[in-house]
Amino acid sequence: MSSTKSSASPRKLGEREVAEAVKRLEAFASEKEDMSVEFSTPLDAEQVQKLEAKYKLKLPPSYVHFLRTHGTFTVMYGGAELIGMERPDYLHVAAPESSDAVDGDDPDVEEAIKEALFFQRIDSDSVENFWCFNPRDRSPEGELGVVAYYHDETFALPQLLGGEDAERFRDFSTHIVEVIDEFIETYGEA
Repeated sequence: MSSTKSSASPRKLGEREVAEAVKRLEAFASEKEDMSVEFSTPLDAEQVQKLEAKYKLKLPPSYVHFLRTHGTFTVMYGGAELIGMERPDYLHVAAPESSDAVDGDDPDVEEAIKEALFFQRIDSDSVENFWCFNPRDRSPEGELGVVAYYHDETFALPQLLGGEDAERFRDFSTHIVEVIDEFIETYGEA
């Protein structure tokens, strides 16, 4: 999905677009030999509350809806994982190295990294590259901004909603639809 952006905020995708993307992914995987999409069991309200208590973080509504509707998913191909989400019991909130922070020893940035909720591996080649929620970047609707963490780059969790970078805010629904569509485009050519 291309992201042509105007000076206004990007269009936010809703539950219908996410459900359609999941259906596209399932249909795509079913047509490919040796490819499957595996879903974890969806969570109930009590399990979501336990996660929020564990991480001391109110999860974004679009992510909670996904967990309660679909669970998490992994795309397998020939026995290897291509893409996938972290199962809720494997979510984590600390980057592998605090020295990966911008300015390394900056306590505010180090604290920001500890607050990030790493929910999806960016690729299957490296277990240390993640998509994460930025708890310092919450929309009025309760959505958290999604940012990338690469283990070999400096990292910061900027506040993107305020000021000139507001159009860069990416919520979970937009993120997961883009990830699914990019995956289908990439592996459709293979």
